[in-house]
Amino acid sequence: MIATEIRTNPFPGLRPFDEDESNLFFGREGQTDELMRRLRRHRFLAVVGTSGSGKSSLVQAGLLPSLYRGFMTQAGSSWRVALLRPGDNPIANLAEALSQANVSGSPIEDAEIHRIVTETMLRRGALGLVETVQHAQMPEQTNLLVVVDQFEELFRFKQGTQDPEVEDEAAAFVKLLLAATQQKGVPIFVVLTMRSDFLGDCAQFRDLPEAINESQYLIPRMTRDQQRSAIEGPVAVARGKITPRLVNRLLNDVGDNPDQLPVLQHALMRTWEKWVEDPEAIEGLDLKHYEAIGGIGQALSQHANEIYDQLPSDRDREIAEKLFKCLTEKGADNRGIRRPTKLRDICAVTEADAEAVIEVVEAFRGHGKSFIMPPVGDVLAEETVLDISHESLMRVWQRLGNWVEQEAQSAQTYRRLAETAALQKAGKAGFWRDPELTIGEQWRKESQPNAAWAKRYIPTFDEAMQFLAASVAARDAEKAEKEAARRREIRTAWVITAVSLVAVVVSSVSWWIAWNQSKQAALNQAESLGRYSLSLFDSGKELEAFVPAIQAGKILQSQTTTNPEGMNALQEVLVEGREQNRLEGHDNYVWSVSFSPDGKTLATGSRDNTIKLWSLETGKEIRTLKGHDNYVRSVSFSPDGKTLATGSDDKTIKLWSLETGKEIRTLKGHDNAVFSVSFSPDGKTLATGSADNTIKLWSLDLLSLDALIGRNCDIVRAYLENNPKVEDSDRHLCDGIGKQK
Repeated sequence: MIATEIRTNPFPGLRPFDEDESNLFFGREGQTDELMRRLRRHRFLAVVGTSGSGKSSLVQAGLLPSLYRGFMTQAGSSWRVALLRPGDNPIANLAEALSQANVSGSPIEDAEIHRIVTETMLRRGALGLVETVQHAQMPEQTNLLVVVDQFEELFRFKQGTQDPEVEDEAAAFVKLLLAATQQKGVPIFVVLTMRSDFLGDCAQFRDLPEAINESQYLIPRMTRDQQRSAIEGPVAVARGKITPRLVNRLLNDVGDNPDQLPVLQHALMRTWEKWVEDPEAIEGLDLKHYEAIGGIGQALSQHANEIYDQLPSDRDREIAEKLFKCLTEKGADNRGIRRPTKLRDICAVTEADAEAVIEVVEAFRGHGKSFIMPPVGDVLAEETVLDISHESLMRVWQRLGNWVEQEAQSAQTYRRLAETAALQKAGKAGFWRDPELTIGEQWRKESQPNAAWAKRYIPTFDEAMQFLAASVAARDAEKAEKEAARRREIRTAWVITAVSLVAVVVSSVSWWIAWNQSKQAALNQAESLGRYSLSLFDSGKELEAFVPAIQAGKILQSQTTTNPEGMNALQEVLVEGREQNRLEGHDNYVWSVSFSPDGKTLATGSRDNTIKLWSLETGKEIRTLKGHDNYVRSVSFSPDGKTLATGSDDKTIKLWSLETGKEIRTLKGHDNAVFSVSFSPDGKTLATGSADNTIKLWSLDLLSLDALIGRNCDIVRAYLENNPKVEDSDRHLCDGIGKQK
């Protein structure tokens, strides 16, 4: 291709533009000028925008290069920039940023000592940042700019703990920033980048809302011309070409997508790679390259899935899942947020060594794969903080979105478990019982949590697991006691039956002796039989040991006209409560069961969204009915046994032919889950009950069309013409009838 020598991809993908990529940063020139004007006036600036609006890129690739070039009048061009994110230790992270050699000016070998000294000074009081700069003895006319990226992390840090010291540190961090910009003796400037949906959380800190009201910049949505510049500008800088039809397609596809910029940049990065690989691409980046990567709608998700699927083993994919669950979080308000985490902590959660985790990380941050930060090229160590490149990854990559939801549910279960364990320890709550206990057991089995994972939520993991185990033991003990009580009741029934049987035997033998003129011998035999029978129960032996006595009783009864009620009572005891069969096949809870009118078939509805039909003669599954999109709550046979009605959480009722196993029709009308279905005795009406607080009655006269099968199709058509209430969706029945004729 013409561009065979062009290898440098000018698009960063999901990650923000760096300050050394300002030559590739187009479409924001006027916005950069406005940032400098507001920063010069107030020394404090909050850059606010929706997720995906380009806040970090605007500051790093727009504002910083302009400052270095001296475009902020009266401030000069001598700047030192401390770039940080609050994370889980905001003051320590600020000290780390200030201790970098390009900020402090101290030798690299003294960086750790400088960091410790700096953190100590920052914690002295509100003017700690000012004192730190004075102590650093920066050259005259040198300005310090503190850039706090992803400032909203501070709110998660404050809300994620009950520790008062943590709350104090968050407030102290804000005071350091505000006090530094309010004094005039030392040239310190502060820039925050923050998602606009967190603006209300700023009220948690004194004076912060006032400072933001005075100087904030809400990033506007890019115009179509600005977007065109952001597409065509980098291509021209990299000496590439792009067709006008692809540019127009990109602009149309971006539309009002709130994740427009990072998703667009990722799609362009992938399209560029496809173009470079195409030997026949003469006109430049074109529609075929763009469509090959899935377009804006699928490019990111498709790319991430390719990387995940190509991981070498199931263990690597397991590590990848836990890795991304560590790096993301759903807040109490259901907002998805990033959670930067150290590599060593991820190793502890995944129970894998650093080498195995790094191998997975490199797969997602390699060349052209900017899903995880820091970017490719940075050496990874156990103390390295990993992060996803952008929040849009949680919303656009469907697999990650599912993981985030699973993690949120798992965390919710664990929090409830840990909190109840603490209450139980304090004597304010009892052990868990079903259904909570079953949910807890299933959570432990599926999530396989460990203490390192639990530490990010509530650190009392061992106490919570002990509570769960104790709850299981208490439930099992209760079941064992109930079983023992049931056995005692059965044993008592056996004794009563034995006594009755002995009475029957004695009476029968007496009559028999009188008949045979040998009364004393028969009484001796009956007495011996009675003692033997009762001794079996006194010794606690099982019922099988009593068979000889029962058989003897049968022999005697066969020769008498004695009332057999004693034997019948014993037979009832023998069969009481005995399991006849066990049907297994569903993948989740079974919500409903129903016998067919002839008693030969059992229908079951399950949480796995299916209905199963079972033969009660063989105990085998006959067939599985699939069609509902959610849990099947209720099943019911029609009186003639030919039709099955099912109700589901998908708000529908379905009617099934039991002869063919096919769906006859779907009844829609409820606004919530359908919990119950029942046929009328004549089978012409169906009643349904729903979580929408209504009961609906459905006329099933239309189903009588099935009775016309085998007749002339013209009769059916005449029926349809004379019944305008028949829906168009039912008129296809005539075709089916004609085929079966």
